[in-house]
This record gives sequence, C-alpha cells and structure tokens, in this order.
Amino acid sequence: MRINFPDKHLAEIKRIVQKELSIKGIEPTDEYLFIHCYSKIHKETVYYHLFTENDMLIIRCYARVFDNLELGVTIKRTAKNVFEFLKNLTGLDTTIYLENGVEVKL
Repeated sequence: MRINFPDKHLAEIKRIVQKELSIKGIEPTDEYLFIHCYSKIHKETVYYHLFTENDMLIIRCYARVFDNLELGVTIKRTAKNVFEFLKNLTGLDTTIYLENGVEVKL
C-alpha cells in the first residue's frame, strides 16, 4: 500500500536522496512512491519503490550493482537514511529492504 506524504515530507525525502544521487523524478503511484534516480559518479540509473505492507515499511531498489560494489554501498546508505526519516514520521520501525528482488540487511 502506498504511503501518502504531504509535500513537505516529499521534499525531505528528496533532500535525503539528493545527498547521494541525482533525482530524475518522484512519482506517487497507486501502489507505491516511485523515485527515479541517477548516480553521476557510477553512471547508473537507480529506482526506489516505497510502500507499506502488514505494518512494515518496504523499500525496493533496482540498480545494476553486480559489478559495482561502491554503488551498492551508496544505494543502501540512501535507503537507510530514508528509512530512518520514515520511521520517525510513520512510527513503523520494521523495514524490509529489497535490492533487485533479494532481501538485504540494511
């Protein structure tokens, strides 16, 4: 289920993500918050999907990290920072982070 954020919270999420990645767009869909990013350093596109399910925050990330360890660290750090902000905002302290479809510990 998508989390509904007011504009000031979307702005804060954008600020957190922009510390590490360039944002190409943030789009609330019916199912999740879609964040389209780009890493200028690594020249790779990164996608985040944020939503809730069964009182858990789920952050899904899609990026080509198989041959780029540094990018993997960057997207995990960004996801962890977004999670910390959302945990304080929503009160959901359980999170699942999925990277390219595989659950990964943050």
